Amino acid sequence: MELTISNRTVFRVVAIVAAMVLGIWLVFKLHTQVVWILTALFLALALEPAVNWLSRYLPKRSRALAVLVVLIVTGAIVAFVLVALIPPFAFQLFHLVTTLPDAYKQFSQQEPGISGLINSSVGSANTTEALQQASKQLVSFGGSAVQVAGQVFGGIFAVVTVIILTYFMVLEGPGWVEAFWSYLPGSTREKYRGLLQQMQGTVTGYVSGNIVKSLIAVVASGIALIAVGSPFAFALALLVGILDLVPLVGATLAAISVCLVLLVFKGLTTALIILVFFIIFQQLENYVFQPLIFSKTVEVSPLVTLMAIIIGTSLAGFIGALVAIPAAASLQILLRFVLAGHKARNRKAA
Repeated sequence: MELTISNRTVFRVVAIVAAMVLGIWLVFKLHTQVVWILTALFLALALEPAVNWLSRYLPKRSRALAVLVVLIVTGAIVAFVLVALIPPFAFQLFHLVTTLPDAYKQFSQQEPGISGLINSSVGSANTTEALQQASKQLVSFGGSAVQVAGQVFGGIFAVVTVIILTYFMVLEGPGWVEAFWSYLPGSTREKYRGLLQQMQGTVTGYVSGNIVKSLIAVVASGIALIAVGSPFAFALALLVGILDLVPLVGATLAAISVCLVLLVFKGLTTALIILVFFIIFQQLENYVFQPLIFSKTVEVSPLVTLMAIIIGTSLAGFIGALVAIPAAASLQILLRFVLAGHKARNRKAA
């Protein structure tokens, strides 16, 4: 039997391949801008429920005013947190970085066995000298005034761009979605509308749940660190909260970092006490807090979570790691939807 392929089919295949190649090239070429757009989309999905709720109580159900109010309130909360927390955090972190080399040198003299184990673990014959070099680099981070100015203004431009994109996405998003639904039949429209609502609920639930979980980690670790008389307790507790935002690996990295600092500054006994605290707290977080907080979100397997974090971090750093999990959950919802439709069609054919 002779197989014939029309020119139209060949053209379609070539066009699809060319479009895929062009899309991949644009993603790599416009990497920064793509990250901005995806971050804005992520924020827009997270803010959508608040905007919908507020618009019901505003005059004429003004969505534009609701979006503006939500963004202003969110920005004010973030600004207040930054102003209230960043200065003491930066001061304690700077003091920690500058005093750590001398503290480790004294610790290595008092505990040569443990310091030797640390040296062999990090692969350095002189960890004190390595810490001194790292301390100098962190203190002089940013380089010249021109470089610092470029980083600051570049960051401000990125933040302003993301805020503007988020505003228009939340404002005009429903109109775009409704315009898209109008081209679909009624049954298909309702089916895909439910899919989109489920994906949006996953993003919203993940964002709010992750923030609550991180706040619990900050408060709990802060109380534990103050109880054992830890230096830099505020900075270390806030560091735990920041790292706890990263799923799967963040809490472990936070525990290791805090325990090593306490080992150097307070000794082995205090470090072991805090290690026991982190082990107990992580069990509570994994089996009590997370099931309660993320009860309405989609569970993602640890392997998929780790792969999403690696890909997200390589593409967009810390922000990419945060966005990776709801993105993976949304893709999981989409995949289940596609497979369910495929299974239903096979049943009808049988």
